[in-house]
Amino acid sequence: MSKKTALSEGYCQSKGTPINSKFIDEYEFKIKSKNQSNIMKYKIDLTNCYCIDFDGLSGIKSYVSLPIIEKETSTFRMRLENVSITMDEDICRNQILSVNPKSIINIDKDLIILAKKALLTIENICCYDLRVIHNDHNYYHSSGLKFNIKDRYAVCGGRDIEHLDSKIYSRAIFNGSVFLELEEENILPFIIGCDDLVGGYEGITKINHQKESEIAMKNKILDISRFNNIESPIWDFDFLMEYLPSCDGYREAIKNYPPTNNSSEIELNK
Repeated sequence: MSKKTALSEGYCQSKGTPINSKFIDEYEFKIKSKNQSNIMKYKIDLTNCYCIDFDGLSGIKSYVSLPIIEKETSTFRMRLENVSITMDEDICRNQILSVNPKSIINIDKDLIILAKKALLTIENICCYDLRVIHNDHNYYHSSGLKFNIKDRYAVCGGRDIEHLDSKIYSRAIFNGSVFLELEEENILPFIIGCDDLVGGYEGITKINHQKESEIAMKNKILDISRFNNIESPIWDFDFLMEYLPSCDGYREAIKNYPPTNNSSEIELNK
């Protein structure tokens, strides 16, 4: 009988006598804590540089969750999977290496990684909008479009982490900080310069198929009733160019926009 089996069955391996269940709990807690303590975690400040590729230009399909909105703190959180991130020298790379000089990203300065799992946090949002394409139908949700000059605009989106045949496109306008949290074990070196590190087309296809299979196994049904069906002007290209023209990094508002009649936010994660 192995030590693990003996413990799970409530016996002392050496004498075969019952042991206290509290000892089992303490033993398992120590093992779990030890494993967790070995995980390197990073919180990267992206407030001045948005280096996440949501467009799938690399060929790997990005996945995102429906956002969780903390109304008390005006915080926007979104889970990300299989997103490509440029290891910019002054932004991502240095922040990670300052925590862990032995990180796998230290193989090259000109590196793009694949974050297998990560958490995006946008603080102090003014408003947010969603467009969800599910089974070829568009569903919209708006918290009420409103912003002031100098507020910034973040775009995030991809295939739905939880639901088949769904894509999520999100827009958040904010005047706070942006953070990306990820763990070392979820970092996969992807591209150095022009050379990919995952096996070319076959490797990319394998990664995409594996993620598609994971989503299919979840087999969750999307609750359409959570969306308020308000389509704000933020999706209109001419509106975007008038109020939030293109620039390096985040788009920035050049005009104030008054709040809509719908000023109440509907929390998506009820």
